[in-house]
Amino acid sequence: MSLCVQNLTHTYSHGKYVLKDFSLEVGDGELVALVGPSGCGKTTLLHCIAGLITPARGSIQIDGEDVSSKKPHERRIGIMMQEQPLYEHVSVEKNIAFPLRACGSKNCDVSQLLEELQLTVIAKQKVASCSGGERRRVAFGRAIVKKPTVLLLDEPFISLNVELRETLKCCIQRAHADTNASTLFVTHDLDEAESFADRIISY
Repeated sequence: MSLCVQNLTHTYSHGKYVLKDFSLEVGDGELVALVGPSGCGKTTLLHCIAGLITPARGSIQIDGEDVSSKKPHERRIGIMMQEQPLYEHVSVEKNIAFPLRACGSKNCDVSQLLEELQLTVIAKQKVASCSGGERRRVAFGRAIVKKPTVLLLDEPFISLNVELRETLKCCIQRAHADTNASTLFVTHDLDEAESFADRIISY
């Protein structure tokens, strides 16, 4: 499904604009990179789209439906944050399955997703003992486990070495192909965007 953001505006409490009349479109099944420097409002934009922040004005549409007033869980959006809050003393498997349990799903089996993310071996391991690359894949699993129609990724590859970056990149590309979710990811790295996205928007 397509994502359309129109004239989105948000200010800090002291009145400074962090977003001002910002618009973008992500086509059905498209993978778009939003490139801009740190602190320019990219993360705020994702949080507004996901419903975690209420913008001052503007609209957010998914497949033509205005979801601006809907709660986060009603938008069918998955978001992977740069600093994803995970349950440190809960297993990898339970962390990924948490969104399913939270919505009362009868089927919370995530074994196939664990395999796709190369996390099967550590499925019972507590997240607190996971490496940075493993944690990032757990966070991604949490974002896609409910098969969202729109996927938001906040600096997914930051601080990862080349090998871990390629592993996560393959996981994201495979999941994107499987779900056909309209995907928006933000980054400060133009080279990264050019190697990964269908289209690039400069912020």
